[in-house]
Amino acid sequence: MRLAVIVRVLGLSTILALILAATGAGTAEAYPQFQLSTGTDRCITCHFSPAGGGLINDYGRDEAGSTISRGGDGRFAHGAWTPPSWLQLGLDLRGAAGLKLREPETETLAFPMQTDLYIRAGGQHISVNITAGLRGGARDPQPALVERLVSREHYAMYERDSGTYVRAGRFFPIYGIRSQDHTAYVRRYLGLHTLEEPYGLGAGTYGADWEAHVSAFVPRPIEFLGSGLKSTGVTAYYERRMFNETAAIAGQAKVATSSTDSRVTAGIVGKRWFEQAGVMLLAELDLQRQAFADNAGPTRYQLAGYLGVSRFVARGVMVGAAIHRWQPDLRVHSARDAYEVNLQYFPRAHLELHLLTRVSGSGDFDDPGLLTFLQLHYYL
Repeated sequence: MRLAVIVRVLGLSTILALILAATGAGTAEAYPQFQLSTGTDRCITCHFSPAGGGLINDYGRDEAGSTISRGGDGRFAHGAWTPPSWLQLGLDLRGAAGLKLREPETETLAFPMQTDLYIRAGGQHISVNITAGLRGGARDPQPALVERLVSREHYAMYERDSGTYVRAGRFFPIYGIRSQDHTAYVRRYLGLHTLEEPYGLGAGTYGADWEAHVSAFVPRPIEFLGSGLKSTGVTAYYERRMFNETAAIAGQAKVATSSTDSRVTAGIVGKRWFEQAGVMLLAELDLQRQAFADNAGPTRYQLAGYLGVSRFVARGVMVGAAIHRWQPDLRVHSARDAYEVNLQYFPRAHLELHLLTRVSGSGDFDDPGLLTFLQLHYYL
């Protein structure tokens, strides 16, 4: 099939997925990863991390078994063993197989995408949190095992009963919609890609219908611990919820300086849960000013955007679609866009199948690329 035909088919599929997500029949089921859609107003309601993602707590495990999947025991080790109260454990295993097509080449991929062990030790107020695992590698030859070992997060945290916290160590500053998809343009091009976590000090507090977070960060001290630019900077994020906890709007800012450039970023995030339709909308728009050190190049003004919609069409079955945009220089009429359709199936607690199809290209899509990925995700 010619790529031009594929693009048209995928475009129709995106429209169909949007229509299905907005009007599909059946009882809407919630996905606890999506704030607001289950009546939970904060990421930390289901996760130990204030940014969400990673290790889930008892409430999140119960939601995983009784809400998003078609059944099963969401507890650690399926309930076969309960760790002591001072210790929480988790494991994420994710394998992927896919097809990457850009004429005239076709690349077939099959690789372990994620192997992460989560450890949280401590009490209700003081804890040490560690995420350790192996780098994913899509292509051969793979690096030596010792070079693939990595710890994306390791930090100590103090938190009060209200959720107000201070943490220090390695983690992503709270910024953006905090999608688990590291390939989303608002993550990939804004310093939030794979293994780009810096070291820093972060703090946050919560009100009845708002939350605020600030972080200061410095570069990782050892090169093999990560990737991307080594930057020093600060971030700020403020979110307010409204419409009876079914919508939220946030403002955010980031300043980062490296040996090659400085970047000042400001953005807005929107979230809307349409309860009767069972539809979740997520949107983010960021503007960034990039100035090069030693006048190595002209100052750039950049834009990153994301718009996504999702809906559970049956218990354990979620469909979605998303649009991504990245403009590396607003003064030049060029941009990179992507359109994707997602199908996620949760047959039992601890198990997920995720099929992602994305077409991307620059300008008028004369030379588009097609990526189809099937992921098998198991968590303990």
